[in-house]
Amino acid sequence: MITALISIIMNISNTLAKSLLPYVPTYFRKRIIRGALPDLQTNLDDITFCEACSIEEYMSCFRLLHDVYVKAGFIQPTTPPLRIIRHHSNPEARVFMGCLTDNQAEKTPIYTASLFPDDKQEGLPMDIGFKSQVDELRSQGRRLVEVGCLASHPLYRKGNKHIPMLGNRMIVLYALNTIRADDLLITVHPKYLKIYEDILLFEKIGQIPSFSYVNNNPAVALRLNLNIVRQRCQEIYGKMPKKRNLYHFFFESGSTPIDLPFEEEEETVKRYYGSDMINRVIAYSATRQLLPLFPESG
Repeated sequence: MITALISIIMNISNTLAKSLLPYVPTYFRKRIIRGALPDLQTNLDDITFCEACSIEEYMSCFRLLHDVYVKAGFIQPTTPPLRIIRHHSNPEARVFMGCLTDNQAEKTPIYTASLFPDDKQEGLPMDIGFKSQVDELRSQGRRLVEVGCLASHPLYRKGNKHIPMLGNRMIVLYALNTIRADDLLITVHPKYLKIYEDILLFEKIGQIPSFSYVNNNPAVALRLNLNIVRQRCQEIYGKMPKKRNLYHFFFESGSTPIDLPFEEEEETVKRYYGSDMINRVIAYSATRQLLPLFPESG
């Protein structure tokens, strides 16, 4: 009885805290949010992260992305049910996935994200709504890369921050160490703004009320300066306990199970990129009947 009463009081307290946070001064609000981070896990026994390699893996990622975006109201359903944008035709673009670890030969993603290095011909996806902001960074000679096409399966999203945080860690370190970009860019719905600003240390560079890229939903453009992100993380999180220390999580902790190709390694599996990958995915999808992953979405 007492335990149940404490639980009710805690739930009421959490609800009140969340409702009052917007009215707390920015400095204190950020300290409260950062101090309330859950324990950060660098390894999950049943999850592995990798770069999409086979046509089947690409198709699975684009299918997950399609259904999550349809369910969220970001896009209209398409046939086949795949979310592919023209920037995937950039041969330097990469698609990543988080998969359940099992004995199946075919990997089934529960998380996916794409990275798009800036391209002279196609530019970046966020140019559609934020070209002036992106051009300002280009004029400074900065190497830009945008993370987009983010999605996670709803069954592994609710109440579980470990998978998206491990995905964030993978993307930031890949952009920093492999691409050696100066800035990591992203557009998000305003409801996710505080996650990226207050916790992940992105900087807001623009906001529009209607973004055609996501079915005319509002959007915020954000930038993470990769040249100083390590220093900023250390300044803000360095003295926090390791379990909730984002600096330790990103830059000092043991590696997450991840399978990414290195240039010096001889690849045993043929990888497809750019327009070659897109054409093969579309052709392959035409040979299969793809039903929605979530029946209520389509």
